This record gives sequence, structure tokens and C-alpha cells, in this order.
Amino acid sequence: MVSMILKNLARRKTRTLLTVAGIAVGVAMIVTLGAMGEGIRTGYVSMFSGSGADLTITQKGSYDITLSGVDEEVVAQVAALPDVYAATGMIVGNVTAPGMPYFFIFGYEPGGYAIERFKITAGQTLGMSRQTARGSREILLGGQAAEAMKLQVGDSVRLTGGTFRVVGIYETGSGFEDAAGVISLADAQQLLQKHRQVGAVQVKLKDARKADQVRARLERQYPRLTISQSSQMADQQQMVGMMQGFAWGIAFLAVIIGGVGMTNTVMMSTFERTREIGALRAMGWGRWRIMLMVFGESLALGLVGGLIGCAAGAALLGPLTQNPALSFLQGKLTLPLLGQAMLTAIVLGGAGGFYPSWWASKLTPIEAMRYEGGTQISNSKFKIPNLPAQDGRSGKSEMWNFKFEILKSLWRRRGRTLLTVLGISLGLASIILMNGLTDGVIRDFNALLMSNDIDLVARQAGSSDIGYSAIDERTGREIAALPGVQSVSGIIMGFVTLEAQNSPFFIVMGYAPHEAAIAHFKIVEGRGLLGNRELILGRPAADLLKVGVGDMVRLGEMGLRVVGIYETGMSWEEGGGVISLRDAQVLLGKPRQVSLYAIKVKNPQQANAISAQIESQILEVQVSRSSEFAENMPEMQNMYVMMWAISGLAIIVGGIGMMNTMIMSVFERTREIGTRRALGWRRRRVLSMVLQESVVLSLLGVLAGTALSALLGWLMGQIPMWGDWLTVLYSPGLFAQVLIVAICLGAFGGLYPAWRAANLSPVEALRYE
Repeated sequence: MVSMILKNLARRKTRTLLTVAGIAVGVAMIVTLGAMGEGIRTGYVSMFSGSGADLTITQKGSYDITLSGVDEEVVAQVAALPDVYAATGMIVGNVTAPGMPYFFIFGYEPGGYAIERFKITAGQTLGMSRQTARGSREILLGGQAAEAMKLQVGDSVRLTGGTFRVVGIYETGSGFEDAAGVISLADAQQLLQKHRQVGAVQVKLKDARKADQVRARLERQYPRLTISQSSQMADQQQMVGMMQGFAWGIAFLAVIIGGVGMTNTVMMSTFERTREIGALRAMGWGRWRIMLMVFGESLALGLVGGLIGCAAGAALLGPLTQNPALSFLQGKLTLPLLGQAMLTAIVLGGAGGFYPSWWASKLTPIEAMRYEGGTQISNSKFKIPNLPAQDGRSGKSEMWNFKFEILKSLWRRRGRTLLTVLGISLGLASIILMNGLTDGVIRDFNALLMSNDIDLVARQAGSSDIGYSAIDERTGREIAALPGVQSVSGIIMGFVTLEAQNSPFFIVMGYAPHEAAIAHFKIVEGRGLLGNRELILGRPAADLLKVGVGDMVRLGEMGLRVVGIYETGMSWEEGGGVISLRDAQVLLGKPRQVSLYAIKVKNPQQANAISAQIESQILEVQVSRSSEFAENMPEMQNMYVMMWAISGLAIIVGGIGMMNTMIMSVFERTREIGTRRALGWRRRRVLSMVLQESVVLSLLGVLAGTALSALLGWLMGQIPMWGDWLTVLYSPGLFAQVLIVAICLGAFGGLYPAWRAANLSPVEALRYE
């Protein structure tokens, strides 16, 4: 049985290789992206527990450690407790570095116990150098970061907010930390605008067995903070879970597309061997044996594809993690991850072979032996179109006959056509959905800023993400004092978790009640903000939280009273809430800071000149026109890069499936193609016929993908809390992009089969059985 399975797979080497390649690409994505997600989680584990800390204290409701803010006074208070051996503050932040849009910075006390685990391999640790230039601060670089930036001890590096001198190179064994940098806690507070704050307090106990007892005491003493065991902190960070989920989502997409190709291949292989199966049944093979043979072939394809995919995924990790832009995504291969990838491949093999094997087992010997398949030409169904005529009208008629033959050929194998279109539509639907979501966020964000006649928007220069943008309030006063500026409104945006509603995050917006920008939120029930500890909610958010005017809502460590319900027409705004600027500064750990400044000028025609003046006088900010701000946001630009990467993945995986389908079609119609060639068809015409079939399949995939994306968008909109801020924007530009991707996919998948068909010899083709 095993030898027959291998022989059957070897009989159509090209088809087998393409099927294996489709599965291998999906499995490779599982391994590569899964390893990156696991690398981040492992890096967070090392960050929290690698120092030997038993407990970690963070801000309650904080979305991630990088956004947490705890008063630094807590460090000394905790250190004075009788059961505590030592307590030290730490800060984790995200800045930009040369060639690195996302560069993690760790701030530690130079004399604290936590910094000791950064093993210096070159230079010296912080606070030891006497050669640091005035105005330049010290930094330790991880070995991978130093290699990526091509820096060594003594060099200077420019980060968001300041220049640092490299005094040492370290290693920790954690790829996440070795691709980052370490500075003093005081420098981190200044660099990341966390004055008199730390991101977390790491607590080392005299007796680790008393961890639960000390934790209970700290929870009573600090009810507005979260106290957790350090070993469990990584799994509590929403950022880690979100990145892991996104990675698995992309990998799952690739696997599903490859699985559809697997089903298509096994089904067509079974159809092709119908008479052979009939002969085996006539020789005494039972139904279970037939089913086992076909099912075994499918499992073998999945197993081989899984092995190749695991090897390819592991090989991809090196080049990807060496890219400076992705240096923080250090991959970590684990046996469970490889096991999951192999199990996925085997399950796909089984799922892809189940129906074909069941269908084959139901064939009776007589039915199977009568099957003509695709190698015979049925005069009742196959008609050679007329040769090109010299007359224009006849030529036009012949062209329509040619187009009809292409559609007829696709209809002849409806199952194969549907499976191929399904595989293509999955990839195209993901492109439409994700690009549409990004476009929707950009449109809504620009509408938010332009709704109050805002002309300019300022954010922190070089900030890697709007969530990390922090501008001192004094900067806002400087901007307001410039001639030509009419008003300046500070805005804070961020996320908090809602544990009671089991929500991964909740959008919080901070506005000053007396400033003009808050007028954007139209109150439909209750009243607007008048002061602190008040909250206005979007209608969908209020419905989901089941609260109304007068009710109390707890956001993180803060309790607020709902004073109004608003509507703006923008889903992501209506899925969140607005609080006072002062409350937002406390809640999101931005004391005396804002994320953005919305600027209205006296004369809109001078907006560009005023923008240039602000940037020249205030180096800490970057200014954009309100209509262009969202497109210039780093996170949006990175999202578009990711979208193109997904588009490329869809072309590769879908193209492999397309190529497989068209090769099967060419094999099946070999005698038909030979007949056409014998009747005068030139190679170019055969090439055009097969390529057009491939492109038509892709265009059908566009239609199916558009419908599927609309369905998926609607389903996403039904998800509590998430669906309230997800808006898919369908635009002509988006469909033009998808159309180009589809045509490229059709050309990529159909070129080799078309070339193969065009080069068939008429004599050899007519002899084909």
C-alpha cells in the first residue's frame, strides 16, 4: 500500500511538488510568525522575571508595560517593608533609532539589582564612564542592536529625544532584550517623558515562599495598582497577546489557502484515476482499501509539506530578524510550535483527502470503467472554434466563440473551478478587509481633526506610535504664542483594559472641557464634560457596558461618573469614551503631557508657513496638515507595508494553487489541445487561451473575495467592543489594487502551464492517454 501511494504521487511530479509547496508555505508562516510571537512573549518573561524579582507592580488597567505609569515614591515605600529584600523601578519604552522604527529602551537604576543580569561583553556598565561628553548620556546596547546599527563602544546614537554615547555592549540570552538598549532610570524618565514615574516596580523578597502573603498586603496598601507574580506578567500584557494573535491569523490564512489547494489536487487526482480505481475494485479491492489509498496519499502530501515548511520557516527566521526594522521580533523556535505546525499540516492532509477518498470508495467497478475522464474528446460537448477569419464580422464572431470556449472549459470542471476560486478569494478578501480597515481608520481620524476646522496637528517628533507620543504642555503654550495661531487644543489618546467586561482594550480620549476641539462630540443625552472624574460615552460603548447617564464606570484605577452620551458618526470614536485631559494624563501615565496638539490658524492660507515655523522653533514636535496627518502616522505607514506583505503572500500561495489547477487542466485536455494544434492553432493562441483561463479564474476570485470580505466585515462588526470601532472603507483605489493583484496572480499561476500547453507537439498530444 505504501509503495503504491508513493508511486501514485510520483506519477505526477509537478502536481505533487506544487501541492507540497502550497502546504509548505502555510506551515512556514506558522513556524516563522509563531516563533516571532513566542520570541516576544519569552522576551517579556525574561524582562519581568530574569532579574530574580518575585513580584511586579504596574498601573491597574494598563494595556502594556510600555504604557504603565507608577509614582516613583512607591519604590521607596515598598523597599521599606519588612519582608522585602529590595525594590527597584524600571521603565520600558519604545522610541525610534537609526534604521529602526521600533526600538525598545529599558530604564534601570545603575546600582540596582535588576541591571546586573545584563552581562557586559565589551566596554563597561552605566555610571562608570568619565568620558561622556557634556549633554550626551550613556547607553548600553544589546549585541544584536549594536550589530544591526553597526555601532561599538564610544560611538553615539541618536534616539527620539536625545543623543546617547555607547559605553557598553551586553548579552542576556533573550533575543528581545539583546535587540534593545539600556539607559539609566533618570534618563529614561526624561527621554520617555515619565517624570517622577516608573513603568513598574520589581520586588525581590527575603523569602519567596511569602509571595502570596506580601502580595495580599500590597494589594490592600495600593488598591489602584496591579500586583502580580513576575513569572505571570508576560501573559497579562495585552500587547503580547495581540501580536501573537495577529501572527497566527496571517499564518492561518496561508494554511487555509494551501488546504483548499490540497483538496483540489486530491479531488482532481481521483477523477483522473477513476478507471484505474474501477480496475482495482474489479480485482477485489474493497471500499475501505480504496479509501485508505487516497486518504494516505493526502496525508503523505501533508506530511511532506509540513516537514519542508518547518525547515523553510526556521530558515526564514534568520534573515527576518536581522532586518533592523524587525530586530525586536526575535524568533524563538520551540518543540510545541513545530509540533503544532506538523499537526496542522497532517490535519490539512486528512481534511483535504476525506471527501475525495469517500467519493472514490463509493465508485462501483462498472461505473468507474465506463468513465471517459478528460483524456477523451466528446463530440457532443467539444467543438473546435472557427479559425480566424479575414472578414472583420467573422473575426469578431470567432473571438466571442473563443471567449465562450474559455468559460465552457472552466464550467466543465465546476468543482475544481469553485475550489480554485475559493482559494484565491480568501487571499483577496484579506487584502480588501485589512486595507479597507486601515483606510477607514485614516478617514475617520482625519474627519475627527477636520470636523472642528483644525488646520494643523503636532505630535512628538520621531515617536514610533501615537500611543507613545508625549508632548510637554509648555510646548502647547509656546505654539499658542506664535503669531498667526488662533487656538491650540491638547488631545490624549490611549487604551485601558476593562476586566469586568473581559475586553482586551477600551479607547480613551482626553480633552480639556473648555477647549474648542471637544465640540466635535455631539451630546445626544445628558451633558458634556465640565470637570474631572466625569465621562461621556459613545452610544455603542454605553450599550455594551450597559450603563447610562448617572452610572459609575471604572477605567483602570479610576472611577468616573457617566454624564453624557455622544454621537460622532465615527465607529471607533463611538466605541470609546472621553474624559478630561487631567484625568487622561493620570490614567494613561502622561503627567503634564498630551499626545497631540490640534492647531487652528487665523489664516488657513498661511498654514504651511506656520507649520514650518513651528518645526524650526520647536524641535520636539512634527507638524502635519490635518487632512494629511493620519497618512503620515508611522503606525499607518507600517500597516500599509504589512498589507503589501500580505498581498505578496496571497499572490505566492494563491499562485501556487492556480498553477496547480491550470497544470491539471492542461494534462486533462492534452488530446484536445493536440487536436486544436492539428487544426491550425498556433502556439501563441494556445498560450493565450490558457493564460486567459487563469486570469478569468482570478477575476472570479475578485468577485468572490469582495463578497467574502463584506461578510467577514459584517461578522467583525458583531464582536462586542471590537466591532464598534472597525469600519471598512471600500474605495475605487482599493479595488484597483486588488484587481492588479488578481491579474498578477493569474499571470503568475498560468504562465508555466500556458507555456507547457503551447509547446505540446500535436502528434504526441493526440497519442496521450
